[in-house]
Amino acid sequence: TVVDYRIAIEENCVSVCSDPSALSTQANRLLNDAIENGSLVESLKASSETLMTLLANAMATSLVVPTTGVTINWYPNWRGTSSICLNDNNEPTYMKVFGNYYESSLDACCRRYFQWDLTNCLGVAGSVPSGFYPSWGRSETKCLNSTETPETLPYNVEHWLEYDIASCCKIHFNWAYNDCVSLSGGSPNLVATSKWYVNHKEEICQQDCPEEGGGPCGGLVDQWNKLFDTAAACCKEKLSWIASPICESVSTLSPVVGTSQWYVDWSLNKCVKDCVDSSDANCGGILSPYDPPYGSSSECCDKIWYIEREQCTLG
Repeated sequence: TVVDYRIAIEENCVSVCSDPSALSTQANRLLNDAIENGSLVESLKASSETLMTLLANAMATSLVVPTTGVTINWYPNWRGTSSICLNDNNEPTYMKVFGNYYESSLDACCRRYFQWDLTNCLGVAGSVPSGFYPSWGRSETKCLNSTETPETLPYNVEHWLEYDIASCCKIHFNWAYNDCVSLSGGSPNLVATSKWYVNHKEEICQQDCPEEGGGPCGGLVDQWNKLFDTAAACCKEKLSWIASPICESVSTLSPVVGTSQWYVDWSLNKCVKDCVDSSDANCGGILSPYDPPYGSSSECCDKIWYIEREQCTLG
């Protein structure tokens, strides 16, 4: 009678198994040696009386043992508050009985059971993706560097990562963009546009750039404040009651220069020029946005026809 046996060897590695194939080869060699020298049969006989009777005249002549891989059983450690996987062969009995809790690698176990805390579970074996993610659930609106704060990485952090601070703040904290960049450690120059916005308190237009930059910089613009490409455009729309040349000059910190066109100074009932040159007797100051300009004194004087022509101007 020929009895076919299949022998499977399972080895749980308590420490790191650097070369599983070498362990398998060694186990197979020892088993085959036991077959060849008859010690396997003798050991089986000695293990029980039943086997002794069955194997009274048995002799192992040949046995094919397939190369057996080393099984590393990683299981979830749900004891306490830890979010880690272990392979120390100390799993609870129910896991051993049912057997469907195991994974063959730390990575597979962590991704199956602790996806929400993957970095902590993988430990030094895991690689932290680089980038910036939103710091939700905290009082500060800022973005965190994933490589500097691996202990607070959110679930599926890859879905929230942005390549730099500016992108992270713009996407996740757009309503507090400037504060976010600053609190996240970014430079204000990253977000400065150098465009223009109105300062209603000072009644001027200022540039969107850090105040320490000097000049017309008024600090970083609030998200709700409209930006303009030029000071002139800002003055025209937001400070229309101020003469545009004055608004532009004050905003850009440059000398006030008029248009040299003519307009009616109704307080004098005379036509004057839009200028501030003391050497020009006809200069009447900067034109108000409410007074229409005229290309010549004659055209302006037509508007106050009741004044004699020679009395119409200052000069």
